[in-house]
Amino acid sequence: MDTLKTLLTAHGARYPEMQPTDAVKLIYQNEFGGGHLIRDEEKCLARLKTEYSQLIQSADEPLAEEIGNGMVRVNLRALDAHGYCAEKLGADFIRCAALQQGSPDSFRKKLEILRQMAKEGSLPFSFDALEQYLDQYEKAGFPMVSHSPQYRAAYAPAYRVIRKEFLPL
Repeated sequence: MDTLKTLLTAHGARYPEMQPTDAVKLIYQNEFGGGHLIRDEEKCLARLKTEYSQLIQSADEPLAEEIGNGMVRVNLRALDAHGYCAEKLGADFIRCAALQQGSPDSFRKKLEILRQMAKEGSLPFSFDALEQYLDQYEKAGFPMVSHSPQYRAAYAPAYRVIRKEFLPL
């Protein structure tokens, strides 16, 4: 679990606007992958293609960002520069969703690490803010969450989560 601490510390430093919901989203994706988005494969692929078509591609952005547990966030703005077409990413995303299972117990343990780090002041939000958020999150049944408005405004995230081993060489 030291790897998770390192990951959360790095993300907190890289994304100082990160809020409790963003940290929980990272842990959720670390544990369960991104398959929560797939209810209809055709709609999933269409949504990816639409999002991709609305972005300006950049050779200056990295293709992927590690989120631990063998998972990465693939940056949609970097696809062209790395020769990774949206259709292939979509297929990999769907394939990974079928592979990544995760465990509710493991997820809860990771949330406890998040609590410990917030208590130590290692993250860009307070322990009290995290506790208030987690109280509501637990009552809601630990659902998948979206990025916070602050995170979206600051970083405009556009990615899909896949297993690292699926990345093109």
